[in-house]
Amino acid sequence: MGALPSHGQEGTASRAPTKALPWTLAATGIIAAVVFAIVAAHYMLQPKTEEGVIRFSVAPPENTNFGDYDVDFSLSPDGRRLAFVAEATGAKAQLYVRSLDDLTAKPLPGTEGAGWPFWSPDGRYLGFYADAKLKKVEVSGGPVQTLCDAAGSGATWNREGVIVFTNQGRLYRMADAGGAPTLVAAPDAAPQEEDYRLPQFLPDGRHFIFIDDPGLNTNISIKVGSLDSKDNESLLEANSNAVYSPPGNLLYVRAGTLMARAFDAQRLRFTADAVPIAENVMIGNYNLSYFSVSPNGVLAYETSTNSATNQMVWFDRKGVKLGTIGEAGVYTNPALSPDGTKVAVGLLDPKVNTRDIWVYHLKRGTGSRLTFDPADDLAPAWSPDGSRIMFTSTRKGQRDIYQKPANGLGTTELVFESKQQAKSINDWSPDGRYAIYDTTNLHNLWTLPLFGERTPFAFVQGSFDAKSAQFSRNGRFVAYRSNETGRYEVYVQTFPEHGGKWQVSTSGGIEPTWRRDGKELFYLGPDNKVMAVDVKTDPAQFEAGVPKPLFQVQLIGGGGVWRNRYVVSPDGQRFLMLVPAAEAKPSPITVVVNWPALLKKQ
Repeated sequence: MGALPSHGQEGTASRAPTKALPWTLAATGIIAAVVFAIVAAHYMLQPKTEEGVIRFSVAPPENTNFGDYDVDFSLSPDGRRLAFVAEATGAKAQLYVRSLDDLTAKPLPGTEGAGWPFWSPDGRYLGFYADAKLKKVEVSGGPVQTLCDAAGSGATWNREGVIVFTNQGRLYRMADAGGAPTLVAAPDAAPQEEDYRLPQFLPDGRHFIFIDDPGLNTNISIKVGSLDSKDNESLLEANSNAVYSPPGNLLYVRAGTLMARAFDAQRLRFTADAVPIAENVMIGNYNLSYFSVSPNGVLAYETSTNSATNQMVWFDRKGVKLGTIGEAGVYTNPALSPDGTKVAVGLLDPKVNTRDIWVYHLKRGTGSRLTFDPADDLAPAWSPDGSRIMFTSTRKGQRDIYQKPANGLGTTELVFESKQQAKSINDWSPDGRYAIYDTTNLHNLWTLPLFGERTPFAFVQGSFDAKSAQFSRNGRFVAYRSNETGRYEVYVQTFPEHGGKWQVSTSGGIEPTWRRDGKELFYLGPDNKVMAVDVKTDPAQFEAGVPKPLFQVQLIGGGGVWRNRYVVSPDGQRFLMLVPAAEAKPSPITVVVNWPALLKKQ
């Protein structure tokens, strides 16, 4: 009898597994999935202990693109997420964040116009530049917070809550809650000529690496600075920014190859030679190389495309293609002769990677080379009578201004040189007395008298980017683009005195150019729409009508860099535009998990 309860309990116990079997299996499956996820996460987030390397690509979200053939992105400190800038058609670019274990990316509201994203050390926040300000936003959601005014490129954030950022070519520090910035490092040269930018903290949170760009078409210097001193030390020369990757490598690009070089972050010294990691890595504007590294061995980079190869194509006012000029090549900054029969343009020689000035006869479609110096010759501008061409050249190291007879008969003459300014010619005044140029880093505009002592004076100057200056036909006004409001717009200002200024574009604009009779002003609006504005350029008054879209066209990338990518016929009915020779889109972002394993294969 005493055994019966025991037998009954055994019977109950033996039947319980049968009733609980589905739950047990489900629980077992969940546990297995969790274990798998943990193992996978461990593999991804602790790759330095593994031998394998995983590669995959990240494309832009549906119905968006990465912009002008390059991508602005940053890996989170834990290597789990990728922040990048993308834009939908007809909309401003904004920040997106994609978890690497997810197939979709989420936009961050309020980050329209963002660039240069950087993470907080705990991965909770993203910092970025937008509207000429430094801002931050919580990745999980919340309002965007403005930290300070800043127009720069690159920032870094340490665990003590200090942000080091660039503003007008100088490095500043501030608390991550905002406040008054303090200067950390500045070059000795004038603000227009040398830039410090793209800083990154080293592990001690006090030292940081950054690039020193002299703006003279030379290699940039990678330097190390400190929060405790304004002194800095050069580490090496390269073609890009540098990023430190624990436990001890400095990554940078040289001649398109991503290199890793063993680096002692405590002694601030290299301990071995550089090793190649990836080929054909994109180098874009401002010497930014498109790669990012997390502290635990995840690497992301973008490869170069062939988008630079382009064709000079004629379009009418409706966007109908009319014909081409010359063969496909790498053309930059075309300039139409005063009579509209010729176009001067920079053309890259791929053998030496420098440009020469070529002149094309538009009726015959044939071209002839005007300059033959091995230096970089670019940005031609015609004299009012069409007899001479002024251009920029690096023949003395820095960018100076030269001129040569347009028919090629005669020698090249130095017009203006200065060691303190790296210059790029914009236009030649109709009376032949002035040239206007920008400085190649901050792109402030300067006027160069072509008489007397030829002492330049500032035309547009400030803590913003101004470029693409073009004289009206009567010489009384200059149109140019500027981002003084945080977005590029087209402005017109009286010349030579500053008697009046008008904003012509209403929703963004770059690369203005005048119709020969002065009755219209053209510019490029968002999405490469060609815009036309009726204007009056009477000496006593300037008037502008409402901008009207003419057509949309796919132009070569680099709208923020080139002086211009199109010219307009004297009657305003045809547009000669630099169009990609083949449809080119940005490469997807390549992600490499456990990239340090590549070092073992060398």
